[in-house]
Amino acid sequence: MNINKNQVDDLNLTVSLEINNDDYASKVNDVLRDYRRKANMPGFRPGKVPEGLIRKMYGKPVLVDEINKLVSESLQKFIDDENLHVLGDPMPVTNGEELDWEIGNSFKFDFEMGLAPVIDQQPSKEDKITKYEITIEKDLIDKNIENYASRFGQFVETDAIKDMKEKLTGNIVQLDENQQPLEEGLSAEDTSVMVSLIKDKEHQKPFKKAKVGDEIVFNLSDTFPNDWEIASILRKKDKEEVGDIKDAMFRFSVSKIEKFENAALDQELFDKIFGEGVVKSAEELEEKIKEDIGKDFEEATMAKFGADAHTYFLEKINPALPEEFLRKWLWNANKEKIDEASFNEQFPSFLKSMQWSVISEAIIKQNEIKVEEQEIIDFAKESTRRQFAQYGITSFPDDALTSYAMNSLKEESNVRQVISQIMDKKVSDAIYQLVDVSVQEISLDDFNKMMTPEPVKEENKEENNNTEES
Repeated sequence: MNINKNQVDDLNLTVSLEINNDDYASKVNDVLRDYRRKANMPGFRPGKVPEGLIRKMYGKPVLVDEINKLVSESLQKFIDDENLHVLGDPMPVTNGEELDWEIGNSFKFDFEMGLAPVIDQQPSKEDKITKYEITIEKDLIDKNIENYASRFGQFVETDAIKDMKEKLTGNIVQLDENQQPLEEGLSAEDTSVMVSLIKDKEHQKPFKKAKVGDEIVFNLSDTFPNDWEIASILRKKDKEEVGDIKDAMFRFSVSKIEKFENAALDQELFDKIFGEGVVKSAEELEEKIKEDIGKDFEEATMAKFGADAHTYFLEKINPALPEEFLRKWLWNANKEKIDEASFNEQFPSFLKSMQWSVISEAIIKQNEIKVEEQEIIDFAKESTRRQFAQYGITSFPDDALTSYAMNSLKEESNVRQVISQIMDKKVSDAIYQLVDVSVQEISLDDFNKMMTPEPVKEENKEENNNTEES
C-alpha cells in the first residue's frame, strides 16, 4: 500500500491511498473460506459448496467490506503516525468515476483533511481578567433559614381564620337561585380551600373571621379565577370537567381550619436539614448556611470567570480554521436534518465553538490536565446530591448516593458529558492560576443583572427587521 500526502497549506491536507491486491487478498480469501465452511445450500453438503460459486455470490460485498476496513485503519494509522490534529473527519474526494469492485484490482482513494492550527500563545500574567465575588448579605441568610423552616413546617388546627393564610377543609355544594343545593349540581366532600389564594379584597370578605361550623356562600369562579384552583376545590381533573360556572354560587361548610406554622429552629430541624449532629445551634445554622451559599456563589462566579476567559482568549488568539473544509464536512453530516438557511445561520457559532475547542486543547496539553476515574465518580455523586436537594432531600446516605451515581455512569454518553464538564472546569481553574486576576466584589442583584441578557429595544428590532428585508 502506498500513502501519499499533499500539504495544501497549514490547515488543509490531501491524502491518497493506493491499495493493491496484495494488501487485501489474504483477508478476503480468509472471509470467503469461512463463508464456504459455514455455507448450507441445497444440492451441496455442508462445507462443500464450490469455491467459485461462493466467490460469485459473496466476493464483491466481502471485497468492499474489507477494503473499507483497510482504508479506515490505514487512515487512522497515518493520522497517528504523523501526529496530526484533525478537525472533523477525513472527507473522501470523488471524481465521479465508479470503482471497479473486482478481486485482483487496485484501488485509489483520495481524502481531504482539515487541520487544527498550532497554538503557541498561552495564558500568562500579561492577561488580565476580572473574577467577581458576591457579597453574602444577612437578609439572604435569614431568607434561607425562613425557607428551611417553611419547608419542614406543618399545618396545625385552629378555631378561626385570623390572617387569611389558613387552609379550610369541608364540603362544597353548588346552589340554585333559592340558595338550596342544585339538583345534579357540582359538589365535593372533604375538600380544601387555601384562602391565601384569594387576592381580591371584596372576595375575601365572606371568609374573614370564619369559624369551624360556619357556612360560606360565594361565587366560586369570581373568588378563584384560575381554572386549576377551581378544579382542585371541586376535585375535578380540569376545567372541561367543571364546565361553565360563571354565575354559579356555592356553599362551603367548614369542618376544619388549619394554620401553617414554620418548624421551630431546634435540633430536630437542624438534623433534618444537614444530618444528625452536623449543626447544633442557631449560630452554627447561620454559619453553615453562609458556607453553603458561599460555595454556590463561588461556583457561579467561577462559571462567569470561565465564560469571560472564553471570550477574552477567543478575541485575543482568534485561531484560523479550515473554514471551507469544515463547512463541507458539517453540511454533509447534517444536510438531512437541517435546511441550508438554518445551517448558514448556525455555522458562525460552530466556528466559534471549534476555535475554543482548539484553544482549550492547547491549554490542556500545555498544563497536562487529566481527568481521573475518582473525579468522574465524585462529580456524578455531587450532581445526584443536587438533584435530590431540589426535592428537599438534603441528607442522603453516602452509599446510596454512590449507587445512584454509578448507575448513571453506566451510560457512555453520561460519562462523556461528565468528563467534558470536569475538563471545562479544570481549564477555567488553570486559566485562573495563570492569568492576572482582578477580584471585584459585587452584590447578588448586580451579579444577576449582569448575567441576564438585556432585552432588545424596539428600535433595534425594527432596524434588524429592515436589515433582513433588504
